[in-house]
Parts: sequence; C-alpha cells; structure tokens
Amino acid sequence: MIFFYKLVTILFYPFIPIYLKIRISNNKEDKERISERYGIASSKKKGDRLIWFHAASIGESLSVISLIKEIQKKNNSEILVTTGTKSASKLIFQKLNKSITHQFLPLDNPIFVERFLSYWKPNIGIFVESEIWPNLILKSKDKKIKLIIINGRMTPKTYKRWSVFPNASKKIFSCFDHCLTQNNDSMIFYKKLGIKKVQYSGNLKFTSTPARIDTFAKKKIKKLLENRKVLVAASTHPGEEDIIADITNEIRIVRKDFISIIIPRHPDRKSFIKNQALESVILRSKSKRIRKNTSIYIADTLGELELFYSVADFIFIGGSFVNHGGQNPIEASYYGKLINHGKFIQNFTDVYSILREMRITNLIDTPKELVRHIQKNYDKPKKSSKKDRVNQLKLESQNTLKKNMSLLNKHLP
Repeated sequence: MIFFYKLVTILFYPFIPIYLKIRISNNKEDKERISERYGIASSKKKGDRLIWFHAASIGESLSVISLIKEIQKKNNSEILVTTGTKSASKLIFQKLNKSITHQFLPLDNPIFVERFLSYWKPNIGIFVESEIWPNLILKSKDKKIKLIIINGRMTPKTYKRWSVFPNASKKIFSCFDHCLTQNNDSMIFYKKLGIKKVQYSGNLKFTSTPARIDTFAKKKIKKLLENRKVLVAASTHPGEEDIIADITNEIRIVRKDFISIIIPRHPDRKSFIKNQALESVILRSKSKRIRKNTSIYIADTLGELELFYSVADFIFIGGSFVNHGGQNPIEASYYGKLINHGKFIQNFTDVYSILREMRITNLIDTPKELVRHIQKNYDKPKKSSKKDRVNQLKLESQNTLKKNMSLLNKHLP
C-alpha cells in the first residue's frame, strides 16, 4: 500500500503547479511563499539544534502556543513551526515572538519532503493532534529524526480508515517514538495502530490563554452595535451560516434589536449564506459599519474572535449543527457566557464533558431550541460564575501544561 501511495504522489508531480494555482486563485495559498510547498526554504536555519512542530491549522496551532513559550524559557534550540493553512500561519506570527521560524509544510511528495528535511535537519519532529503524511513520516524516520505526537486525537472514523490497511498503518505509526494523547479513546487507537509508547496527558487546548482585549477596539464595536442583543456564532461551517440566518430572522420578527455576528471557521470562503447580497447582511472585510437594519454581520477577518466573544450576549459554537464533529469551545469559556452547541461534538467529547461539569455549556438539539433559548433568556442572558470558572480553567491549564512538559522534556535536544 505504501508503495502505491508513493507512486501516486510521484505520478502527480506534473500536475502540482496546476493544483497550487487553483489553490492560490481560491485564496488558500500564499502566492509569495508558494516555493515552501515544494520544500524550498524561505528562511535561513539559525543553529545546529532544531525543534520542529507541525500544526495543521488554527486549532492545532492554538493548542501548542503555551507549550512552545514554555519550551523557549528553558531550551535555546531553534524552533520551526510548519502549518498547512494561511490562517494558521497568521496566528503563529500574531501569538509567538519573532525568534520562531514559520514555514508552510511541503506537499507530501518524496522530492519535496527530502528537500525540506535535508535543509532543516530537525533533531525532533513534534506532530500536533492528528495530521499524518506517510512520505514525510517515513523519510523522517529514515533520517533518524525523533518523532512525537502531542495532543494526539483519533476519532473512531479515522481509526477505521487506517485499519483498512493494517500493514501500512503499522509501518507508519511505528515510526513514532512517543504519543501523548488528549483522551483515553485515542490512546487505545494509537496503540492498536502500532505506536508502542502511548500516554494520556490531557488536552493542550486548555492551555490556550484568552487574548488581551483591546479596550479601544471593544468600545468601537460596542458603539457600532448600539446596545443591541448579540448572538456570536463562532467557527461555523457551510450550512450553519444559513441556519443562523434563519434563527436571526425568526427572532427579529419580535425583537428588532437582535443581531447575529457570524465568525466562519474558514473566513477565506467566497460565500457564506444564500442571501449574502441583501442590504441587511454586512461583511466586516468590506465594511466595518453596522446599520440599524443590519441583521447579520459576518466577521470574515482573523484575530478578532476574542473581541466578539467579549461583547456577546449569547454564544453558539459551530461545527455542531452540521455533522462536522464540533469545534473547540475553550476560548469562549473565559468570557462568562453560557456556551450553546449542537449535538455533533464527537471530536471534542472530552472537552465538552469537562466544561459541562463546570456548568459552562448548554446542549441545543435543534435550531428551534436555540430560538426558544434566546427568546426565553433575552432580557437576562445566562452566565457562568466568573470566579469559579476562571479558577477551574486555570487549574486544568496548569496541570495539562506541566504534565506535557514533563513528558516532552525527555526528548528535546
């Protein structure tokens, strides 16, 4: 199976420029840095010792920010962070200092992978959560690069896919020297797939700290909203924006001051809702102005999620009304509002379980139920106890960071 995978990636070589041009036209690649996808470095290596982190997208990147900062306090090795998306690269530049090197991960072609690894020569490769590229993993092992998975997460669906090719899966996963998982189910799956040393170490997403809110920016947003009741629908996926639009329209029949701020999971999409051209729908990237008749405000920008959480009366976390598996609710938990979510949260079961025990989350089975919840609590939105909530979250964060650092330190150069 691995032979055929390698063959396909080699045969695909002539079509890669076309593939990348399409991605550039769809605003999914950085045109100025496209050479990185071919394994060509755009930055110089700074030293002999290199710790390499790979975080596929925004969620994975956020989960390791605190860990990387902690490593920097005690280890002077160069740190390279690779990501697979533009949004994640922007986050890395925003959250980490300039001593961190960022590159886009090369496509999983043997030539590109060899070029990338030969230039950077990492002492250790630390893969965040669940993204596995066979050529990259196998070539790293050939070069005797120590490989670790942190915050490992594997869903039953993903495990079943890997299990279809047991010999290939074992060859790939046995390359990893250690795997630290965010839940117990993942620990069992990784062991079955061939990783010998697997440990549960808690969910690193709890170590992501809330950003400091720009006081001026918050005042500006509040002025734009003019004391309106606000639903923030965060990390929404295709289909959910239309659901939120329908909910908004229904509530506004009676409550004309109601507005929904939709923050799409991937803001680089060209379209979000069916009636996007309506006068009552505003895109933040086009106009920061909110009019009296504005019912939907689409925040198709980056780095402002915490700002909108801070002005919300109601919060809904996306990926849960459609069968995506949910999105990370931890960021929202710091702002004292009850977090509403749909039933499809299978990718974050452990996180929601912890937050539910803290009485921070609220399961909404249907869009109609969210309408009823907002109408019932319209004049006095439900909140969680700030003191208890912050103390509980801080304790969870400290314990998780301490355990991961303790286990990871043994492997660092």
